Amino acid sequence: MTAVAGFGPGPGTWYLDPLHSSLIFVAHYLRFGRVQGTFGDAHGQVHVTDNPTLSSIEVEIATASVNTGVRARDDHLRSADFLDVTSHPKLRFTSTSVEPGRRRNSFRVHGDLELHGRSRPIVLAAEWAGEAPDYVSPNDTYGHFFSATTRLNLSEFGVGDGGPLPWGGRMVGDSVDIVLEVRVQNQDPAPFLKQIGHTP
Repeated sequence: MTAVAGFGPGPGTWYLDPLHSSLIFVAHYLRFGRVQGTFGDAHGQVHVTDNPTLSSIEVEIATASVNTGVRARDDHLRSADFLDVTSHPKLRFTSTSVEPGRRRNSFRVHGDLELHGRSRPIVLAAEWAGEAPDYVSPNDTYGHFFSATTRLNLSEFGVGDGGPLPWGGRMVGDSVDIVLEVRVQNQDPAPFLKQIGHTP
């Protein structure tokens, strides 16, 4: 598959590969600590045009798939105190523009993030790492690896902070770092995921 210099995938539709992607968040917890978690159920597409800056990205994530490694904490995060997954089962990102970055193979993705019933603009600082065939999926499946980062303020989306702590501060800090390690591929992964019985 021909790669576009500095961007990665050639023109066409590319699909998020959930088997080789990590959607990570890092937040202040109990004022002084930091906790890391992931979202395991994500679907998305990248529509690449001949001019990469006119490409678009759409991603949908199930909020109930949040995982910090502690069941009680995850259940609390799913509750109305925080993500309220019953009322807001999905978070969505839709790009609005793509621009080249200052470094080689880097670019910035502008878009709207819909979280907790509110939509706000964000910017992803992204970088294309390279291309590789898939050793698990069919031999004609190729993928491209990307890294991206951004920072969110939960208060802008109306996400709760768990309330005050006796020693000061809030249970969860307002600022959350997002780190994305993503692979996109030239085939819809759904049939293969069904074949191997993969569930998020």
